[in-house]
Amino acid sequence: MKTNSQPGALLTGVPFTNPKKQQKILQLNHIVLLGDSVAYGYGTQGGIAKYLKETFRDSKVTNLGINGLTSNGMVERLRSGMWDKTIASADMVLINIGGNDLLHGFRGYGAKGLVRQFSSIKRTFRQNLLETYKRIRKLNEAILIVQNNLYNSMKKEVQYFGFTDLLLRLWNSSIGEKDVIVSRTDIMGKNPEIWLDAIHPNDAGYKLMHELLMKTLSSTGFVFPSIESTNRQ
Repeated sequence: MKTNSQPGALLTGVPFTNPKKQQKILQLNHIVLLGDSVAYGYGTQGGIAKYLKETFRDSKVTNLGINGLTSNGMVERLRSGMWDKTIASADMVLINIGGNDLLHGFRGYGAKGLVRQFSSIKRTFRQNLLETYKRIRKLNEAILIVQNNLYNSMKKEVQYFGFTDLLLRLWNSSIGEKDVIVSRTDIMGKNPEIWLDAIHPNDAGYKLMHELLMKTLSSTGFVFPSIESTNRQ
């Protein structure tokens, strides 16, 4: 639980076992984005961070996203301690990671090789996620951890669409654990108008990603300060 002397999302009265029973305002002073180029907002004016700043107007948003980052790279940086102070001061961390793990596998092994190596790559990814969650909580036990799952941004007419769709469904099953909120971005793949390229969302895509995140948090029992202020006007 958050007190005035500790960072962390305001979770008082919001039990994860029955999230819709009682709602509380999600008051965030510091949001951290962690992960790859999608976390970073590649090719856009701020990515999802832009929309988080609009919703949580009084919050600081720190973007630690790195183009090309894999889950191995994320764990290495967490182990180094380079992000310790930032994470320790945050109320919520939003993670987007894993796409480059698969991309490296595809580039290294090809489509057939990726299928053969998929279980091993997925197992390593899962181990990295568990270590990530553990290290974040060690730095800040009150922090709210949210993670995007992966989407399939390929056009349906592309040769490997069905193949990637299946792999991503299996891949997404390895994301999350108790008290980690998973935001389902996989449904973004159904909209052909929101892509900058074959991998990254455009501004409209990040707006949709943000809307999905807000919907997920709302379904978990949270109400957002900007919405509350608007309703009172």
